Amino acid sequence: MLAKLEPLKEKFDVSQYGSLNYIDAQRFPLFAVRSRNWQNNKPNVLITGGVHGYETSGVQGAILFMQTRMEEYAQHFNIIVAPCVSPWGYEVIQRWNANAVDPNRSFFSDSGCEESVAVLNLIASLGADFKFLAHIDCHETTDTDASEFTPAKAARDGLEYTPDVIPDGFYLVGDSLNPQPEWHAAMIEAVSAVTHIAPPDSNGCIIGDPVT
Repeated sequence: MLAKLEPLKEKFDVSQYGSLNYIDAQRFPLFAVRSRNWQNNKPNVLITGGVHGYETSGVQGAILFMQTRMEEYAQHFNIIVAPCVSPWGYEVIQRWNANAVDPNRSFFSDSGCEESVAVLNLIASLGADFKFLAHIDCHETTDTDASEFTPAKAARDGLEYTPDVIPDGFYLVGDSLNPQPEWHAAMIEAVSAVTHIAPPDSNGCIIGDPVT
């Protein structure tokens, strides 16, 4: 993954915003990639991948975006990408971090989750008045959610495991506190021209939530 960041330095600003203190501080550096020539009149967009390390398509998708389309979109947006929030999880193919903590549930300052706190510090470094128009977080629901990770989570928490259906295709998860149905509908329509959209299960749900 790190080797794919090197060629991007020709077009973008690539910087290290931290590292994970697992094993040694040099093994798991954290990198962000910024479009150049940021302008105050442009909207700001944050893209993250690999919050769950084993969801590898999120990491590779963020990198592919930077390789192929980011320069084009940077004409209209200030863009910052953290392509692999959880490099330890990416390397060992794990949802949690090394302390069995889910980074995606730990984006608050005193969570103790290095991966999440590092992203918060990265955003804070942009200034107290800095605002994002959009944050796109690239995830994936893998077949191993059913065979390994969800059962392991239930065992960790002392709960009975209830099997769920793994979605087959692309889908979006909205922010229940800030729903944007028109924007999501436009994204679904655009993606449907490239690949198939995940159908709901027999209960009309995807990952346990009703399809809207």
